[in-house]
Amino acid sequence: MTDPLGDAARRRLTDAAARELVDDGYEVTLPPSSAEPPAVAKRGGEHVSVEPLAAEDVDPTTIASRLGHAMERGRRALFVVETPAVERRLRDLLAAPTLLVAERDGRRTFHAGPDRIPIDRGGYACVHVDGMSDPRIRWRETDTPLGPVPTTSGVDPAGVDDAGRPVVPRLICEVNDEVVAVLAGVESLRVPPATAFPYGYARNATDKRFRVRRGEDGAVADDFSGFTAMREAGYVPIPMPLVPEHVLGEAVDVEDRWTIIRPDVAD
Repeated sequence: MTDPLGDAARRRLTDAAARELVDDGYEVTLPPSSAEPPAVAKRGGEHVSVEPLAAEDVDPTTIASRLGHAMERGRRALFVVETPAVERRLRDLLAAPTLLVAERDGRRTFHAGPDRIPIDRGGYACVHVDGMSDPRIRWRETDTPLGPVPTTSGVDPAGVDDAGRPVVPRLICEVNDEVVAVLAGVESLRVPPATAFPYGYARNATDKRFRVRRGEDGAVADDFSGFTAMREAGYVPIPMPLVPEHVLGEAVDVEDRWTIIRPDVAD
Protein backbone atom coordinates (compact mmCIF):
# COMPACT_ATOMS: atom_id res chain seq x y z
CA MET A 1 0.00 0.00 0.00
CA THR A 2 1.34 3.40 -0.98
CA ASP A 3 2.03 6.13 1.52
CA PRO A 4 1.65 9.49 -0.32
CA LEU A 5 2.56 11.63 2.69
CA GLY A 6 5.59 9.53 3.53
CA ASP A 7 6.71 9.42 -0.12
CA ALA A 8 6.45 13.19 -0.38
CA ALA A 9 8.49 13.65 2.80
CA ARG A 10 11.19 11.29 1.54
CA ARG A 11 11.41 13.19 -1.77
CA ARG A 12 11.75 16.51 0.04
CA LEU A 13 14.46 15.11 2.29
CA THR A 14 16.35 13.56 -0.64
CA ASP A 15 16.29 16.83 -2.57
CA ALA A 16 17.42 18.83 0.47
CA ALA A 17 20.26 16.43 1.27
CA ALA A 18 21.37 16.38 -2.38
CA ARG A 19 21.61 20.18 -2.41
CA GLU A 20 23.76 20.18 0.72
CA LEU A 21 25.99 17.41 -0.61
CA VAL A 22 26.55 19.23 -3.91
CA ASP A 23 27.43 22.40 -1.98
CA ASP A 24 29.99 20.32 -0.05
CA GLY A 25 31.63 19.12 -3.25
CA TYR A 26 29.98 15.73 -3.70
CA GLU A 27 28.84 14.34 -7.02
CA VAL A 28 25.25 13.17 -6.54
CA THR A 29 23.45 10.62 -8.72
CA LEU A 30 19.87 9.33 -8.56
CA PRO A 31 19.89 5.57 -9.20
CA PRO A 32 16.92 4.37 -11.29
CA SER A 33 16.72 1.04 -9.46
CA SER A 34 14.48 0.66 -6.40
CA ALA A 35 17.13 -1.71 -5.05
CA GLU A 36 19.32 1.34 -4.39
CA PRO A 37 18.72 4.37 -2.15
CA PRO A 38 17.12 7.39 -3.86
CA ALA A 39 20.49 9.16 -4.08
CA VAL A 40 24.15 8.17 -3.95
CA ALA A 41 26.97 10.66 -3.45
CA LYS A 42 30.69 10.45 -4.18
CA ARG A 43 33.63 12.69 -3.25
CA GLY A 44 37.09 11.34 -3.84
CA GLY A 45 37.19 7.86 -2.36
CA GLU A 46 34.15 8.44 -0.15
CA HIS A 47 30.79 6.95 -1.14
CA VAL A 48 27.52 7.81 0.59
CA SER A 49 24.04 6.28 0.51
CA VAL A 50 21.41 8.97 1.04
CA GLU A 51 18.65 7.44 3.18
CA PRO A 52 15.67 9.77 3.75
CA LEU A 53 13.51 8.72 6.70
CA ALA A 54 9.87 9.60 7.17
CA ALA A 55 8.68 9.31 10.77
CA GLU A 56 7.27 5.81 10.21
CA ASP A 57 10.60 4.54 8.83
CA VAL A 58 12.44 4.79 12.15
CA ASP A 59 12.18 1.23 13.41
CA PRO A 60 14.95 -1.32 14.10
CA THR A 61 14.27 -3.45 11.01
CA THR A 62 14.28 -0.56 8.54
CA ILE A 63 17.36 1.09 10.02
CA ALA A 64 19.30 -2.19 10.17
CA SER A 65 18.38 -2.97 6.57
CA ARG A 66 19.43 0.42 5.22
CA LEU A 67 22.64 0.58 7.22
CA GLY A 68 23.51 -2.98 6.21
CA HIS A 69 22.81 -2.21 2.53
CA ALA A 70 25.16 0.80 2.63
CA MET A 71 27.92 -1.13 4.39
CA GLU A 72 27.72 -4.03 1.93
CA ARG A 73 28.43 -1.56 -0.86
CA GLY A 74 31.29 0.16 0.93
CA ARG A 75 29.30 3.31 1.60
CA ARG A 76 28.51 5.44 4.62
CA ALA A 77 24.78 5.77 5.35
CA LEU A 78 23.60 9.37 5.48
CA PHE A 79 20.26 9.30 7.29
CA VAL A 80 18.17 12.37 6.50
CA VAL A 81 15.40 13.38 8.90
CA GLU A 82 13.00 16.28 9.12
CA THR A 83 12.19 16.82 12.80
CA PRO A 84 14.04 16.78 16.13
CA ALA A 85 11.73 14.04 17.43
CA VAL A 86 12.56 11.71 14.54
CA GLU A 87 16.26 12.45 14.97
CA ARG A 88 16.10 11.56 18.68
CA ARG A 89 14.39 8.24 17.94
CA LEU A 90 16.98 7.42 15.30
CA ARG A 91 19.92 8.29 17.56
CA ASP A 92 18.45 6.10 20.29
CA LEU A 93 18.43 3.13 17.88
CA LEU A 94 21.96 3.76 16.61
CA ALA A 95 23.58 4.71 19.92
CA ALA A 96 25.62 2.02 21.66
CA PRO A 97 24.56 -0.71 21.95
CA THR A 98 23.64 -0.22 18.29
CA LEU A 99 20.31 -1.78 17.26
CA LEU A 100 19.87 -3.54 20.60
CA VAL A 101 17.21 -3.06 23.26
CA ALA A 102 19.91 -3.33 25.94
CA GLU A 103 23.26 -4.93 26.82
CA ARG A 104 24.53 -5.79 30.28
CA ASP A 105 27.63 -7.78 31.27
CA GLY A 106 28.05 -8.88 27.67
CA ARG A 107 24.53 -10.29 27.42
CA ARG A 108 22.10 -8.69 25.01
CA THR A 109 18.37 -8.13 24.63
CA PHE A 110 17.24 -8.00 21.01
CA HIS A 111 14.58 -6.26 19.00
CA ALA A 112 12.17 -8.54 17.16
CA GLY A 113 12.85 -8.75 13.45
CA PRO A 114 10.42 -9.27 10.57
CA ASP A 115 11.43 -12.85 9.78
CA ARG A 116 10.09 -16.11 11.15
CA ILE A 117 12.26 -18.90 12.54
CA PRO A 118 12.61 -21.93 10.23
CA ILE A 119 12.86 -25.24 12.08
CA ASP A 120 14.56 -28.44 11.04
CA ARG A 121 11.30 -30.37 10.74
CA GLY A 122 10.05 -27.93 8.11
CA GLY A 123 7.89 -24.87 8.64
CA TYR A 124 8.32 -22.28 11.36
CA ALA A 125 8.34 -22.01 15.14
CA CYS A 126 5.24 -20.77 16.94
CA VAL A 127 3.68 -20.56 20.39
CA HIS A 128 0.11 -20.84 21.66
CA VAL A 129 -1.24 -17.93 23.70
CA ASP A 130 -4.78 -18.01 25.06
CA GLY A 131 -6.88 -14.93 24.47
CA MET A 132 -4.12 -12.71 23.11
CA SER A 133 -3.28 -12.09 19.45
CA ASP A 134 -0.29 -9.84 20.13
CA PRO A 135 1.71 -11.22 23.09
CA ARG A 136 4.96 -9.71 24.35
CA ILE A 137 7.78 -11.76 22.81
CA ARG A 138 11.36 -11.07 23.84
CA TRP A 139 14.69 -12.67 22.92
CA ARG A 140 17.67 -12.18 25.25
CA GLU A 141 21.01 -13.74 26.15
CA THR A 142 21.70 -15.12 29.61
CA ASP A 143 24.09 -17.50 31.40
CA THR A 144 21.52 -20.09 32.42
CA PRO A 145 20.68 -22.88 32.13
CA LEU A 146 24.09 -24.52 32.17
CA GLY A 147 24.50 -27.90 30.55
CA PRO A 148 23.19 -29.18 27.22
CA VAL A 149 20.72 -26.97 25.36
CA PRO A 150 19.33 -27.22 21.81
CA THR A 151 21.69 -26.07 19.08
CA THR A 152 22.58 -26.50 15.44
CA SER A 153 25.62 -28.20 13.96
CA GLY A 154 28.88 -26.34 14.45
CA VAL A 155 27.88 -24.74 17.76
CA ASP A 156 29.39 -26.21 20.95
CA PRO A 157 27.19 -25.32 23.93
CA ALA A 158 29.32 -27.09 26.55
CA GLY A 159 32.29 -24.75 27.08
CA VAL A 160 32.57 -22.45 30.10
CA ASP A 161 35.06 -19.67 30.82
CA ASP A 162 37.21 -19.20 33.94
CA ALA A 163 34.30 -17.55 35.74
CA GLY A 164 32.01 -20.50 35.03
CA ARG A 165 29.95 -18.62 32.44
CA PRO A 166 29.02 -20.45 29.23
CA VAL A 167 31.27 -19.45 26.35
CA VAL A 168 28.19 -19.58 24.11
CA PRO A 169 25.45 -17.54 25.83
CA ARG A 170 22.06 -19.11 26.30
CA LEU A 171 19.52 -17.44 24.04
CA ILE A 172 16.06 -17.52 25.57
CA CYS A 173 12.69 -16.59 24.16
CA GLU A 174 10.11 -15.24 26.59
CA VAL A 175 6.42 -14.86 25.85
CA ASN A 176 4.63 -12.63 28.34
CA ASP A 177 7.69 -13.08 30.60
CA GLU A 178 7.51 -16.88 30.49
CA VAL A 179 10.46 -18.75 28.98
CA VAL A 180 9.23 -20.87 26.06
CA ALA A 181 12.49 -21.72 24.26
CA VAL A 182 16.23 -21.93 24.95
CA LEU A 183 18.99 -22.16 22.33
CA ALA A 184 22.79 -22.20 22.42
CA GLY A 185 23.52 -18.67 21.19
CA VAL A 186 22.43 -16.65 18.20
CA GLU A 187 24.14 -18.95 15.69
CA SER A 188 21.64 -21.64 16.70
CA LEU A 189 18.89 -19.57 15.08
CA ARG A 190 19.96 -20.96 11.72
CA VAL A 191 17.31 -23.69 11.32
CA PRO A 192 17.20 -24.82 14.98
CA PRO A 193 15.66 -28.12 16.08
CA ALA A 194 11.87 -28.15 16.24
CA THR A 195 12.10 -29.70 19.71
CA ALA A 196 13.40 -26.37 21.07
CA PHE A 197 9.97 -24.74 20.58
CA PRO A 198 6.48 -25.44 21.89
CA TYR A 199 5.01 -25.76 18.39
CA GLY A 200 5.81 -25.49 14.72
CA TYR A 201 3.54 -24.89 11.76
CA ALA A 202 3.71 -25.48 8.03
CA ARG A 203 1.38 -25.35 5.04
CA ASN A 204 0.67 -28.76 3.62
CA ALA A 205 1.67 -28.95 -0.05
CA THR A 206 -1.27 -31.20 -0.97
CA ASP A 207 -4.37 -29.77 0.73
CA LYS A 208 -2.92 -26.27 1.43
CA ARG A 209 -4.03 -26.44 5.07
CA PHE A 210 -1.87 -25.28 7.97
CA ARG A 211 -0.75 -28.05 10.33
CA VAL A 212 0.42 -27.10 13.82
CA ARG A 213 2.64 -29.77 15.39
CA ARG A 214 3.95 -30.14 18.92
CA GLY A 215 7.64 -29.39 19.15
CA GLU A 216 8.43 -32.26 21.49
CA ASP A 217 7.22 -35.11 19.27
CA GLY A 218 5.90 -33.67 15.99
CA ALA A 219 2.34 -34.82 16.63
CA VAL A 220 -0.38 -32.73 14.96
CA ALA A 221 -1.97 -30.45 17.56
CA ASP A 222 -4.29 -28.48 15.27
CA ASP A 223 -5.27 -28.07 11.65
CA PHE A 224 -6.50 -24.88 9.96
CA SER A 225 -7.80 -23.76 6.61
CA GLY A 226 -5.55 -20.70 6.59
CA PHE A 227 -3.07 -18.54 8.45
CA THR A 228 -5.74 -16.16 9.76
CA ALA A 229 -7.69 -19.02 11.32
CA MET A 230 -4.48 -20.27 12.95
CA ARG A 231 -3.81 -16.85 14.47
CA GLU A 232 -7.39 -16.53 15.68
CA ALA A 233 -6.97 -19.84 17.51
CA GLY A 234 -4.03 -18.36 19.44
CA TYR A 235 -1.04 -19.76 17.52
CA VAL A 236 1.48 -16.96 17.05
CA PRO A 237 4.67 -17.23 14.95
CA ILE A 238 7.82 -16.54 16.96
CA PRO A 239 9.78 -13.70 15.32
CA MET A 240 13.46 -13.98 14.56
CA PRO A 241 15.42 -11.61 16.80
CA LEU A 242 17.30 -8.83 15.04
CA VAL A 243 20.96 -9.77 15.67
CA PRO A 244 23.23 -6.87 14.64
CA GLU A 245 26.16 -8.99 13.46
CA HIS A 246 23.86 -11.05 11.25
CA VAL A 247 22.80 -7.87 9.47
CA LEU A 248 25.89 -5.68 9.67
CA GLY A 249 28.78 -8.14 10.06
CA GLU A 250 31.18 -8.34 12.97
CA ALA A 251 34.43 -6.77 11.78
CA VAL A 252 33.32 -3.18 11.11
CA ASP A 253 33.14 -0.24 13.50
CA VAL A 254 29.47 0.60 12.95
CA GLU A 255 29.69 4.02 14.60
CA ASP A 256 31.92 5.23 11.76
CA ARG A 257 29.50 4.09 9.05
CA TRP A 258 26.54 6.43 9.55
CA THR A 259 25.72 10.13 9.85
CA ILE A 260 22.46 11.94 10.58
CA ILE A 261 21.54 15.31 9.10
CA ARG A 262 18.42 17.47 9.47
CA PRO A 263 18.58 19.78 6.46
CA ASP A 264 16.54 22.84 5.59
CA VAL A 265 13.64 21.32 3.65
CA ALA A 266 12.10 23.47 0.94
CA ASP A 267 8.29 23.50 0.85
